Amino acid sequence: MSTKPITITVDEDLHRYIQREVEAGHVRSVSAFFNAAAARAVRMDQEADTAWKAAVERAQQDDEAFERGRRRARRARGVLLDRETDSAG
Repeated sequence: MSTKPITITVDEDLHRYIQREVEAGHVRSVSAFFNAAAARAVRMDQEADTAWKAAVERAQQDDEAFERGRRRARRARGVLLDRETDSAG
């Protein structure tokens, strides 16, 4: 896999923690720490997307569940629109 050098800014406390992790041999480098953290975030997003799609498919196969979801979405939309109206006023 190819790599791309980038520059990031992190909180000092995070930097100290990561440096201690490197010094203790828990990770190879600061870059390795951030690569692992980013890979975890990507994996979690992909797993969440997969779970969401599976839930939607299950709901679409169950008319009652589909209708419940539709009602909940309508109520949630109403709440959000009410908040927009309240904050605009």
